[in-house]
Amino acid sequence: METDVDVTAYRRDGFLIVSSMFTEAEAADMKETVYESTADKENPIGVEVWMPDRVPESILEILLGPPLSNVLHKLIGPNVDFLSVKSVSKSDTVREASPWHQDRPYWLGSEKVSVWMALDRATIDNGCLHFVPQSHKYGKLEPIRLGVEGESIADKMRALGHDVAEPVAMDMEAGGVTFHHGCNFHFAGPNRTDQPRRAFAVIFIPDFVTFTGGHEAAGAGEEMTAGAPWDHPLHPILAGKA
Repeated sequence: METDVDVTAYRRDGFLIVSSMFTEAEAADMKETVYESTADKENPIGVEVWMPDRVPESILEILLGPPLSNVLHKLIGPNVDFLSVKSVSKSDTVREASPWHQDRPYWLGSEKVSVWMALDRATIDNGCLHFVPQSHKYGKLEPIRLGVEGESIADKMRALGHDVAEPVAMDMEAGGVTFHHGCNFHFAGPNRTDQPRRAFAVIFIPDFVTFTGGHEAAGAGEEMTAGAPWDHPLHPILAGKA
């Protein structure tokens, strides 16, 4: 399928929502596959990171092909590498929100685009994502202390006198997808329902990225050269590479 994408809005705001990229049935199939494969099913905030060589084949086909690749090519160019995917669940016992943060400060040496795929309906009540429009224009900031109560990159910027925009909630059905820039301010709210909220968080990098020698190589570091282009078969190229 061809997906309409407002590239101008993504570049202006630092995020994009495609509310019906996959059908609810497709999302249910992905959910069944990933949670059958996730070892730690009892973790209230279940996070398992999969490198490309560990991703179930049926999931990998979805992550590397259209319609997802169609959008990523429009947003960041013709050559896009798939880096990793996390299964992210927030059970009905998790009443805390994740802090407002950027992804970029925790990622060594390169830009990236994060994709969040809803496997259950994502709502304000069960902990959907929220984004701050245009916050990516602040660039990479000092990281906040993740896991420390009261930490918030948005509050820190307001305290410095910046006019930080009001956040936008990403309420969407299962099968909806968001894309966000590595410097965008975002958080996921608490789950106040009696059902889990499950999702994929997927990382992609554009072709201008070079390898810094850091941990982000995901098992490929010994076979790449620091300062050289990112190029390794462990990290596949999305369909439609120019």
